[in-house]
Amino acid sequence: MNQVYSLTKIFFSIQDKQIQSGKLELTSEPTTRAVSSTEDMGLPVVSFRDPKTITFIFNVEVTIGSYDYKQLTDMSQNQFYNTEESTHKKLLKLVFNDLESVHIVSNHAFFAEEPSRSYAAEAEKVTFEIRAINCEVKKTK
Repeated sequence: MNQVYSLTKIFFSIQDKQIQSGKLELTSEPTTRAVSSTEDMGLPVVSFRDPKTITFIFNVEVTIGSYDYKQLTDMSQNQFYNTEESTHKKLLKLVFNDLESVHIVSNHAFFAEEPSRSYAAEAEKVTFEIRAINCEVKKTK
C-alpha cells in the first residue's frame, strides 16, 4: 500500500484537529498480510496477519508557516519535549478517510521523528512522519 492524497480531498485528523492543506502519503509495514505453510500433512495452511499488528505510516507534507504546520509542530513538540506526560498520554487519536474505500482509526498514533526544516527561500514544505498502531481498518462503501 503506497498512496498519495491531496489533503483537500480526504479527511485526516490527529488529536481532533483536521489537517486540510498539503499532501499525505500513506504506506504500511509489514506489507505481507498472509503467509502459507505446510504444517498439516503437507497441505498448505494459510495464516492471515492480525490487522492490529500493522503499522500505518502517514507522511504529511505541509507548507512552512501554514496553520496546519503550526498545529503539527505544536503536537510533535509536545510529544517529544513534554517530560511531564507519560508515554501513554502522548499517544494521539488519528482518523483517516479517503472518502472512497479506506477508513483508518487509531488511538495510538505518534510522531516518529522531528522533521528537518530548511528556511532557505526555495524550501517551502516540511514533512511530518506519523505512525499509527493498533488500528481499526474499515472498508467504506
